[in-house]
Amino acid sequence: MKTRTLLFIWLFPLLAISQFKSGEDVSISTPQNDDIYLAGEDISIDAKVKGDVVAAGSYITINDSIAQDLIVAGREIIIKGYVADDIRMTGGKLTIDAEVGDDVIVAGGELTITKDAIINGNLITVGGKTRIKGVIIGMLKASAGELEMDGIVEGDAIIQGEEVEIDGKIYGTSEIVAEDLEIGENAQFHQDVSYWAEDGKVDFKNSLVNATAKLDESLMGEHEEIPWKFFGIAAFGFWVFYMLSAFLVILLLNYFFKPLFTEAVTYIQKDLLKSFGYGLIYLFGLPLLIAFFFMIIIGIPISLFLLSFYLFSVLFGHLVGALLLTHYLEKRNGQPWGYWKTSFIALGFAIVIRLLTFIPLLGFLIAFLVMAIAYGLLAYTIWQRRNEKNIKLAEE
Repeated sequence: MKTRTLLFIWLFPLLAISQFKSGEDVSISTPQNDDIYLAGEDISIDAKVKGDVVAAGSYITINDSIAQDLIVAGREIIIKGYVADDIRMTGGKLTIDAEVGDDVIVAGGELTITKDAIINGNLITVGGKTRIKGVIIGMLKASAGELEMDGIVEGDAIIQGEEVEIDGKIYGTSEIVAEDLEIGENAQFHQDVSYWAEDGKVDFKNSLVNATAKLDESLMGEHEEIPWKFFGIAAFGFWVFYMLSAFLVILLLNYFFKPLFTEAVTYIQKDLLKSFGYGLIYLFGLPLLIAFFFMIIIGIPISLFLLSFYLFSVLFGHLVGALLLTHYLEKRNGQPWGYWKTSFIALGFAIVIRLLTFIPLLGFLIAFLVMAIAYGLLAYTIWQRRNEKNIKLAEE
């Protein structure tokens, strides 16, 4: 039990095995008193969670409250339950239909903030299409190909896009850059507006409440510098590309090295810390070896080969860690999951690990620990195989 707990402390701070769930359909139907980590095809949270929620899947629905942060990635995400702290979200079709206690940062193909939604902090969003119908207590910073804002923004607003329609209320100062800017009949600007539109001056109608609107040609440079529509789509495309490429690498690793992974996880119970030491030797020792070969002229080809191998291992270290964790849980389950199920669950773990690495400083620490344990276990397993082989040869 102690060793198992150490494993999850190294891999995921504050993560306990009873708080992780994965599979094709994952449902949280009983209250959770701590952080939970979820990976699956269809994920539903139908009970209160008193800690953070980190989830990755295709279809994710939050129906009940979350007492701390929500970090989530998926094809379609719907948030209907109260989130007391921040939301970090990326995906295809995203909907917030609830109150959020603090900031929301979103990157996706399509985002909808419904009329019943209240964001008590700032909203920062990059996407293909954005619709804002609710209330934002803090600042709005939005970049989209198509943006409709008929809600309420109590703070400042910085909006950039190709097609922008404002039919809501903005109480702070506004900066709007758009190819096509349309002001609706219900729009209200309570402080000054700086804007640029491709067609020049825009009719603000009766929307200016003790405020002025100024056409600022200097903002045109910001519009030309970044194609916001494609930037938002690219953010979502990055995740699609990442998941596809990560899944391909997982399939190859699982196909060619499954026996090694299966054997490596047997050492988690008894030799975890020793394996971690082997991982530190690999991460710090191999660069020194590469530098040594670089200093020797005849060793340069070897150093280049080792450098390529090292960079590859660092790039895909979280995938190796995800596969090892999956095989460990498979072993604990007592029944084989099969090649495809194992690969899909490993992909879920990989996405969760990647999301965690976005956390400043802590993310770097998590990535380092995952790689150290993963490669340490593999190195220790290979070393044990060699020792056993030598013992057999000596006995013969």
